[in-house]
Amino acid sequence: MKVSVIDIGSNTIKLVNYTVRQDNSFTAYRQESTKVKLGESFANKSTLTEESITKAIDTLLLYRDIIRLEGIGRVVCIGTSAVREAQNSTSFVEQVRHKTGFRIKILSGDEEAYCSYLGTSVSMGIPNILFFDLGGGSLELLSAANFKIKKIESLPLGALRLSQVFSRKDDSFTAKDYERLLQHINGILPSKKNFELSIDSILVGVGGTLRAIAKYDQESTGYPFPRLHNYRLSVNAIELIIEKLNFMKIEDISKLCSIDLSRAETIVAGSSVILALMKKFDFQEIVVSEYGLREGVLAAYLYNPNMFINHTPKILNEQIQKLVPVNSQPNIPNNGFDLLVRYLYNRRLLRIGEMQILSDALHSIMKIDSTNKLDTLFNLVLDRDYPNLTHREQIVLALSIINSRKIKTSEFLFRKYSSLLKPQNQKSVYKIGILIKLNNLMMKSRAKIMVKESNIRLAIDIIYKRKPYPTILFQNIIQKLSDIFAIEIQYSLRNDPYEQNTKKDRMVTMSINR
Repeated sequence: MKVSVIDIGSNTIKLVNYTVRQDNSFTAYRQESTKVKLGESFANKSTLTEESITKAIDTLLLYRDIIRLEGIGRVVCIGTSAVREAQNSTSFVEQVRHKTGFRIKILSGDEEAYCSYLGTSVSMGIPNILFFDLGGGSLELLSAANFKIKKIESLPLGALRLSQVFSRKDDSFTAKDYERLLQHINGILPSKKNFELSIDSILVGVGGTLRAIAKYDQESTGYPFPRLHNYRLSVNAIELIIEKLNFMKIEDISKLCSIDLSRAETIVAGSSVILALMKKFDFQEIVVSEYGLREGVLAAYLYNPNMFINHTPKILNEQIQKLVPVNSQPNIPNNGFDLLVRYLYNRRLLRIGEMQILSDALHSIMKIDSTNKLDTLFNLVLDRDYPNLTHREQIVLALSIINSRKIKTSEFLFRKYSSLLKPQNQKSVYKIGILIKLNNLMMKSRAKIMVKESNIRLAIDIIYKRKPYPTILFQNIIQKLSDIFAIEIQYSLRNDPYEQNTKKDRMVTMSINR
């Protein structure tokens, strides 16, 4: 099934086409964005201009052609800050319906914040959070503890709105204008105590401004992993970016690879909102999400198309519990392999973070098409979303999968990404890689592991069904497992007693001594 989401914002109108699978998971495969500036006139009066309305309808007619060409039968069209605040909103919605056939669902500030948070939570799974969505017309803030929403607030601090009010005609700021901008932002932002944040709350944000400055930071620092989702930005980094951009002309800003002209006009005001928010709430770091409003709207729509969105607190929290991967504990196959992993963890030979990476790696292998081109496989893994992993951990995961196939290639790629990795990550790659290799053998041979714990050595029984069993391959893996974890392993191979002709099979017992 295919679904289109149209997002009519204060600055741009976006179209995203998604492929929706049977389990209601989805992937975007096409995106269009057009600068319309519906909220441009709000500095003087809250009315959509005829010029912006005409441009919006022309854009929507273009999107309608794209949707028809793609053969998409389901379209969700939403309007945010500019549409809900405009005095002529009803007239605009009716014109859009009459000329394009699209029925606009106007989101309240709470609904916009919730949908943005839902879209981010599905892809990140962070339980304790202060979340924000910075758009052209407004700033949505939401706090949650253990995925339960505590507070939602919508503020008139959009990047386009502030630029229209405080910048000069050429969209630049004098020192005096910039000081007035900061005073205005700090006067509207709420205090930290009003949002019931826990000590381990993480600041996560979405929006074009945040993505632009994150990409600019990656380009400036030579960041080797060109992925914005889950990227970390520090207070100091944002301060330096604002300092640089504030002294540049708009045309020079727009020449930067990470910032186009439409974003260049609002980047200073938008970045200043983010920085002020971080300082007021005492956050030293912010996590960037590439998934927000449109993904949340689609998730809520798929959850209940008839209701679409009911933003009462009870319904919101019910949807979160249904849609967000609340359980972030490692999920290891229970064919006895989990007992081996638990043994290694209890002996402090495997850390909880390594267990999580192993869990995600095993699930990735099942979902990614197998290929003998290891560079392609590596990039496919890096392109996936892992809610519980940082960029460094995701690279370790990809390297571990490659390590299970070819050690030299993983070592080469480790050197390529060494600026993001720590020396101890190499050891993790070897550990996780050999465990992936052992699990693959277990799955293909339909074998099970029985673990017998000992203070002296690890004793395991491998019970298999498929004959003949790949004994030499198994012995090689066990030898490497012993070397990497620096443990003595005693093991036995025997056929499943419930299989026929078991009397003809001998039990083989061997030890790997160190």
